Amino acid sequence: MHKTFLFILIFFYGTLVFAGQVNFSAPGKDGPIKVLILSGKNNHEWQKTTPVLVRILKDAKLFSVSVTEKPETMSYTDLKKYNLVISNWNTWPDNKQRLGTKWENDFEKYVNEGGGVLSLHAGASSFYDWEAYHRIGIGRWGKDTHHGAPARGRVYGFDQNHPVTKGLSPFYIMDEIWEKTDIYPGSEAIGFLSATDEKDGHPIDVQAVFVGQTGKGRSFFTTLGHDERALLNSGLQTLLLRAAQWCAGREVTIELPAELQKKNAMKDQFQWNQTDTSLTLSNHAEIIWQYNYNNRFGKPYFHPLTVNHSDLTCVSPPDHPWHLGLWFSWKFINGINYWEYLNDFKSPETGFKSEGITEIVSKKIVTNPDFSSVIRMKFNYHQVNGKPVLAEDRNLHVSSPFPDGSYCIDEEHLFRSLTDSVLLDRTPIIGEPGGQTWGGYAGLSMRFNQDYTSPEIITSADTTNCPKCSWMYMGFNNLTGEKAGMAVLPHPMFTTNAASWYVINDPKIPFYYYSPAILFDSKIVLKMGETLILKYRIWMLAGAVTKEKLQEKYEQYLYKMQ
Repeated sequence: MHKTFLFILIFFYGTLVFAGQVNFSAPGKDGPIKVLILSGKNNHEWQKTTPVLVRILKDAKLFSVSVTEKPETMSYTDLKKYNLVISNWNTWPDNKQRLGTKWENDFEKYVNEGGGVLSLHAGASSFYDWEAYHRIGIGRWGKDTHHGAPARGRVYGFDQNHPVTKGLSPFYIMDEIWEKTDIYPGSEAIGFLSATDEKDGHPIDVQAVFVGQTGKGRSFFTTLGHDERALLNSGLQTLLLRAAQWCAGREVTIELPAELQKKNAMKDQFQWNQTDTSLTLSNHAEIIWQYNYNNRFGKPYFHPLTVNHSDLTCVSPPDHPWHLGLWFSWKFINGINYWEYLNDFKSPETGFKSEGITEIVSKKIVTNPDFSSVIRMKFNYHQVNGKPVLAEDRNLHVSSPFPDGSYCIDEEHLFRSLTDSVLLDRTPIIGEPGGQTWGGYAGLSMRFNQDYTSPEIITSADTTNCPKCSWMYMGFNNLTGEKAGMAVLPHPMFTTNAASWYVINDPKIPFYYYSPAILFDSKIVLKMGETLILKYRIWMLAGAVTKEKLQEKYEQYLYKMQ
């Protein structure tokens, strides 16, 4: 069933928030880059964006991150313990506010002696009567600055001679786009932003990425980064991480995402890589697909799944850490939750653990010379330290890549009850006791890349709101503006009468998810020895597609299975 939801991302991180007292030794040129984020006040939602910044930096595993919500308490002695200060803080609308001569002298001394400063969006819109702060912060909201509603913009024109932007290709982002930003004279622009105003249609083409230097200290500023939606963009994340290294006086080593690297035409060179935890097919250095059967997230999943140099999948996003690219999971088995993680086990720090265990009993992998593969697995489902109640045989066949970069996965799931009665259930739907608007999901599921924009849904019917459609496609514009998408084709002879499409199509977060939810209309009971068989074909598709082409693929699938 097609549904649109707005979920609010809530982040919980063990971030140190302090008021000026720290125990770090003086930073050097080796080891983690010590970062202090200024937060606690902003005319933007710093309560949401600061945790995202912390996560971006920590995930890079190159930074030691601290946060202060009281920047006014920071002295030179405090500041000099950090290689880099990131400002997600401002005094707006108190533009004439000052923190005193000592604070200003301490801050300037920190920068002049080599401290780096990175400001994003409105992070430098403070202290309008203090010229040195404008020079260090580079860009701020000015008397002529204006913006429209957040829009899809193209970030381009990167300086190929600057370490931060060298090798970077253009990318698209959903963000608030500033025009006539008050930029300190003499600052160097190393990136631009173009868009079309959504209100009156006028073209926008502005400088958006800047660097500067004050004494020995390096500065970086970008107008990008209005909200958490923008900060989830991997192009912006790459810019910020590379800028953080550069501002801290380090060599820029953060790799560019495959999508943003300049492409040279090369003959395909596929290769397998099989480990104890995953099977990967790559083309040169780029991963085409990877099936992960480790225990990190408690169940196996495909990630990444790549077309057009673009990863379709999103794994363990902060809003739903149990969303795992392309994966299969039951919601409740005999009342035990196999889908979500326990409250105390849903972060990288604690590990990920559900109430119900999806145990891999065995696996057999065959990789073929044509770069197709077969993966056969057996599973038991049970509580922690409990006896198995449900068994599964899972057969996966991944095709070899086609010349256009597309490929498909055939999935077969055979479930068998091991007890007198197994109840397969889900969150109740509206109309049932305790029904929820988000109820009904379970089974094969897909969570899409959060870089994606312009979602498109195509179904076997004449409408996108089609709970009982034969098949469904979700496609998008990827980070570089190219089309990429996935079609799920359930086999009509191997599904359930309760199945309905469950779709979340929310560009604001973004939250793109869909599933041929096999329990949507009702729960299922399997008696001892009874079986349930499910079969799907999943196409990863490059470029634009049509309903007619998708229907053709569906009919080919059915013919193959006869």
